Amino acid sequence: MRVGLLILAAFWFAPVSSQTLQIMGSSEGFLPFYYGHSLDKGILAEVIQEFSQETGIAAEFRPMPRKRQAWALENGHANAVFANPLWMPLPDRMHAIGPVLTWRDRVFAQPGHKPLSFDDLQGSVCLRRWFVYSDQLERRLSANLVRLDAYDAQQMLSIFLQKRCDYIVMNELEFRFLAQLLGFDPDGYSTGLIDAEWPVYLGILKTENALIQAAEAFFAGYRIDVEALLPGLPPPDQSLSIHPDP
Repeated sequence: MRVGLLILAAFWFAPVSSQTLQIMGSSEGFLPFYYGHSLDKGILAEVIQEFSQETGIAAEFRPMPRKRQAWALENGHANAVFANPLWMPLPDRMHAIGPVLTWRDRVFAQPGHKPLSFDDLQGSVCLRRWFVYSDQLERRLSANLVRLDAYDAQQMLSIFLQKRCDYIVMNELEFRFLAQLLGFDPDGYSTGLIDAEWPVYLGILKTENALIQAAEAFFAGYRIDVEALLPGLPPPDQSLSIHPDP
């Protein structure tokens, strides 16, 4: 497959050699998918680096506030984004490739709490403020589950590790990556409850035909090996604001 891909890359090199796959990423970073001052670290950053090596096409992440992503595409400041089709900026003008990975928000519980269903959740749960959660979780909040709000994932995890809440709902890879950095075993907190699950695609402007063809060929034979990538990811540039219970 790789030999065939290199032949295809050579065929496309002329029309795309002056082009760059300019992928928008949140200016705040998105652990562990992409982060760092120039968004050059993370799972998707590693994948895009391999894409560049295999195809000879330059690629980079461009930090961008989410509310300006449509503007950036329309004004030529970027030509691609990783997103679910429901939240793809300019969806009618984007070609979606993938899915390249699946996002999962999992329920994590304090040791001794082993819920088998959402009906078993009782006590308190720390969630991100302004975040949209599933109906089955929202229904429990009005019954036996008290909600505590956090401004971001790190504050939420800090509250959880200080045992100020019984549960949190968090992207499972982000939880595992932060557990790796903080040196605790994530398996002791994991449950089988998935609050949300959706596929993530690489969206490229439909006008970028050569880039679309190269990306289609690459991802047709490429699977992201999260288990291999996660242990080797470097720490964020900024220190963590998580304060576990001493």
